[in-house]
Amino acid sequence: MSRASRAVPAVVLLAALWGGCTNVSTSATRAVAIEFDSLPFPAVVTSDSLRDSTGRAAALHALAFNSSGGIIPGAPIQYIALDTGITIGPGGFVTAQSRGGAIRIVAIANGLQSVTRTLAVARRPDTVIVPAATDTTLRFTIPDSAAKNVTAMLTVKVVTRDTAGGVTGTNGWLVSYQAFYHGMALSRRDTSLASLWDSGTNITTVDTTKAPDGRAGRRLRVRSLSLPTQLDSFIVKATVRYRGKDVAGSPVRFIIRTLPR
Repeated sequence: MSRASRAVPAVVLLAALWGGCTNVSTSATRAVAIEFDSLPFPAVVTSDSLRDSTGRAAALHALAFNSSGGIIPGAPIQYIALDTGITIGPGGFVTAQSRGGAIRIVAIANGLQSVTRTLAVARRPDTVIVPAATDTTLRFTIPDSAAKNVTAMLTVKVVTRDTAGGVTGTNGWLVSYQAFYHGMALSRRDTSLASLWDSGTNITTVDTTKAPDGRAGRRLRVRSLSLPTQLDSFIVKATVRYRGKDVAGSPVRFIIRTLPR
């Protein structure tokens, strides 16, 4: 094959790309972009519908955009599971058939495919247990220190009995944490007294249980300059809900007593 003939495909490709760029539809009802940012919940229980955090059956939800950047109301969006184990019905409602695993889902509109979202098919959450003490003392330092004035992980485990061989952890379940001081719930936005952290320094009040043992956790970071020098305490509650009701053992109540070093 000559050098000239080998160059033809590249020229054709460039022409096709240029044509694709210049022929973008300007119709207000034709999708030129699709957004599939999140799932209603990280997990769905075998033989159940996908539900949101309130326990209601919830549909998958993606957005289609026209060339002006506007959302297209009622755009025809199709949801496709790239793995077996779930059924996606009309309206994007999901039902699980498999006994566990990760299911990849994409949304498609006008031939455009979204990023992939992964849904866990999980065993039902039966009980919340605590693998360590729920009553601890944090001896804080003055001046304040982010490295020292933070508790160990306040860990819970969400377990299931829907398995052969006894109790095991179940993954994909949201655990909501709330800190209280003298009976008052602390706002996530107000960190003057304390805040909830992940394993790093990110302020976050929700964790998702992980495989293989169904653990989740958050840490309490206190601000020592705002605390009294005598014995004081915070309460942190960890809540897990399924189908709109607290799972047995939820909420878990952690007591964190504080004293200066």
